[in-house]
Amino acid sequence: VIIGVVVVFTKGDKVYGKDFLGGDEMTVGFAQRVETAQINAAAAEIGMGDVTPSYQAPLGGGRETLKIQTPYGQSGTLLAKLQEKFPEARFESLGTAGIGPSVSDEIKWNALLAIGLSLVGILLYVAFRFEFGYGVGAVVSTVHDVLITIGLYVMLGNQFNAAMVGAILLIVGYSINDTIVVFDRIREELHLNPNARLRDINNLSLNKTLARTIITGGTTFCTAITLAVVAGGEVH
Repeated sequence: VIIGVVVVFTKGDKVYGKDFLGGDEMTVGFAQRVETAQINAAAAEIGMGDVTPSYQAPLGGGRETLKIQTPYGQSGTLLAKLQEKFPEARFESLGTAGIGPSVSDEIKWNALLAIGLSLVGILLYVAFRFEFGYGVGAVVSTVHDVLITIGLYVMLGNQFNAAMVGAILLIVGYSINDTIVVFDRIREELHLNPNARLRDINNLSLNKTLARTIITGGTTFCTAITLAVVAGGEVH
């Protein structure tokens, strides 16, 4: 967790994608692949340093496309440069989506608000169903899972976009579901063994729910691996 947090703060704004910083995302068709390093070099030649090219194929197969993120309003300039520098690639624009700075600031605020409200909701729900101490534990464990995910995601060279916010909220929901199951078992064991040490109760409860955790988590993990292998774009 600590390593992931340090990496995120070290990279600064580089961890944010077009959705949060503003800019253009251009979808480009091509006849011949050009290495992303060459595309970045061409962008640097015209003084456009903040460019993120990536090749993507649709789920289930189909024509591969090149997606290029550029500063706002500069996608056309880069495309003209690429067409001039790599005529054999026959680059052609298939569409451009642009997000202005004011819109990106609103998306960033809404993302933080959504995650923050979800954690507050978890705290209130668990505190009402169990007690306040359980609620604090649930929030801490959920934040732990989110930080690990974010750290690994950034260390693998990815950037945050709107789809990643949805993924984080999905992890929050999945994480708290497993936590509630464990808490329910702890509460039941406390009634059955009121004289036992809390540490022993926690250990027993975790062991009794371990098989369920492995089965449900393993099934989800297999599904996620399948999507990671065969999917592209935002799904990946």
